[in-house]
Amino acid sequence: MDHFLFVVNPISGDRDKSALVAQIARLNHKYKTEFTLLYTKGKKDERIIGSKIAALCPSRIVACGGDGTINLVAKLLLGSKVPLGIVPVGSANGLSTALDLPEDSEAALELCFNGESFPIDALKINASNYIFHMGDFGFNAKMIKTFEENSTRGMMAYAGAFFKSLKEKETVTSQYTVKANNSTSVYEADMVVIANAARYGTGAVVSPNSRLDDGTFEIVVFKPIPLVALANLTLSAFLGSIEDSPYVEIIKTDKAEIKVDRPQYFQVDGQSMGKLKKIRVAIQTKTLRVVLPWRMKR
Repeated sequence: MDHFLFVVNPISGDRDKSALVAQIARLNHKYKTEFTLLYTKGKKDERIIGSKIAALCPSRIVACGGDGTINLVAKLLLGSKVPLGIVPVGSANGLSTALDLPEDSEAALELCFNGESFPIDALKINASNYIFHMGDFGFNAKMIKTFEENSTRGMMAYAGAFFKSLKEKETVTSQYTVKANNSTSVYEADMVVIANAARYGTGAVVSPNSRLDDGTFEIVVFKPIPLVALANLTLSAFLGSIEDSPYVEIIKTDKAEIKVDRPQYFQVDGQSMGKLKKIRVAIQTKTLRVVLPWRMKR
């Protein structure tokens, strides 16, 4: 009998998880599978989940939460044949949006039982961190740090963090040195994105040609943007035409080094890594198997 491990973040998305847990139990009964439920606690989660995986040898592991929960589980499955199912119940749900997974939790759970698994890339950051969706320096990373310091969750909390960060935008403008494709470039920028996918969970497309399984990633440089031009840039992001902006430069590569002249906040899949001055990024191709409704079309 198949055994599924469900890793549930009880505070993600500011949603009560009792209905989700009931759905999990009902569907495991429907599909005649054994299951184990494991709640994250915020401390020693990686070690606890890793030990549980080793003890149970589950046939599938399902992450129920936002991008941070998915990242936590996914990096334990790199190079493994065990597929990762995703139930997006976080605040922004960026990776699930990029994968076109169902937003409805029951539909997402159904997919975890009967969907097929396909491999996607991972981006190794320095020694031990990974990006599966997006990472960035600067404005967005500062916004996420502000969001984490707030006791509430959900999109309204994200909006509040956005406007607070917008008031302090000038504090994130820095000089970035980017080494990629045997070339070195220096930029003055408000934000530098490392994109494994095309869009954020909000729907904003920041790297239109990014794919999760193409063996490359994109570095998206947002040059200092006057507030009067910000609305047009935001609109172009939601229309998918951001690469035409004079304030944006996109570099496609498979490895890079990024340095900043002063420490800036850096985030990985919606989780703040604190302030950093330097990162190294390298692609690991098709190293994570994810349960999808269909193979991603080129």
